[in-house]
Amino acid sequence: MDINFNIILDLIEKVCVIFVIAYLVTNLKPFQEVLEGKLNIKNQMILIVIFGVIAIYSTYSGFQVAGAIANVRDLAPMIAGLVGGPVVGLGAGLIGGLHRLTIGGITAVPCAISTILAGFIAGLIWFINGKRFVGIWWAVLLAILMETLHMLLILLMVTPYSQALTVVSNIYIPMLVANGLGMFIFAFMITNVIKNSKKDK
Repeated sequence: MDINFNIILDLIEKVCVIFVIAYLVTNLKPFQEVLEGKLNIKNQMILIVIFGVIAIYSTYSGFQVAGAIANVRDLAPMIAGLVGGPVVGLGAGLIGGLHRLTIGGITAVPCAISTILAGFIAGLIWFINGKRFVGIWWAVLLAILMETLHMLLILLMVTPYSQALTVVSNIYIPMLVANGLGMFIFAFMITNVIKNSKKDK
């Protein structure tokens, strides 16, 4: 598998934008309420919309590689699920995934499914973990596993297989690195918010 460092650098540039977004989002009252376990319809809906919009932005800020869009879209619903549970994760995933379908292309369906699954699975992990954030390294591991699943879906669903293989060989490592790094940044900020909220009590 060839590693395209230009793609990695381009995606890391997008992650830098995510860093700014992460800082803004983690300081929002609805986000902090959800982290404290104070879930209600209002703050869940706000987070669904925020992370859904981030997912859409991530699609538009991506770039074409071998007929696919290299991006960090799955990151948004994963974070949504890890902090707000399956409803928030699935909601953000549906927004990002259904929007991806409207863009079209040979990977539209597997990419849309991956985005939806990313949010829902992250939400289930939040639930299994006692409705708490799992921590930095588990979150990064989830990002790595979800991007691997993303690539497997492309290999299974895109035809011809040779085209699918070309796509995966070009974008797997760059997207793995970018989504893992993006998750690390978000998770680091989330743990700091949690620590600060405990100090204030």
